[in-house]
Amino acid sequence: MGIEKLKESLLSEAKDEAQQIVQSAQSHVDGMLREEKAKETALRQNAEKKVEKLLEDQRNERIAWARLEAKRINAEAREDAIKNVFEDFFNELANSRKSPEYKKFIKDAIPAAAADLGGKVTVHVVKGDKVLVPKSKNIKIVEDLKGLGGALVENSTGRIRVDLRLETLADSKRDEIRRQIATVIFGGK
Repeated sequence: MGIEKLKESLLSEAKDEAQQIVQSAQSHVDGMLREEKAKETALRQNAEKKVEKLLEDQRNERIAWARLEAKRINAEAREDAIKNVFEDFFNELANSRKSPEYKKFIKDAIPAAAADLGGKVTVHVVKGDKVLVPKSKNIKIVEDLKGLGGALVENSTGRIRVDLRLETLADSKRDEIRRQIATVIFGGK
């Protein structure tokens, strides 16, 4: 019977030792699982942060693009408005020939240009404006000018000209006129 007790004792000790090893292993596995879950959670949070950052960057990029596009559309609309007013301005410029200011302009500008050129000059005007040009022995008037009005004054050789046509004068002041139009339409912005 001593051997049986010894055998039982050894088996009991082996079972206890095996159970301790299993518990230790189980504890170790549980620790590893917790560690892996923590790593997985950290990786998931990191991935979520990256996705949020990418989404925020894309959102900001789209907002910036939309703002830029809105500015472009606004600038085009402003430019169209200015062009339309400019076209109306030129249409009204043709009607200005009936105004007292136009008659004064012709009476003052042509003799001044003729004096600058000196000697005999030829003045080209639009049909109907001949009566507005002051009479002078040094001025020859020809009604052959095409356009909105004004005059083209040239010396006797035709090599030197003073362009007083309304289109040319308006074109030379185009930038200033555009600024004034923009100020009136958009309030100086």
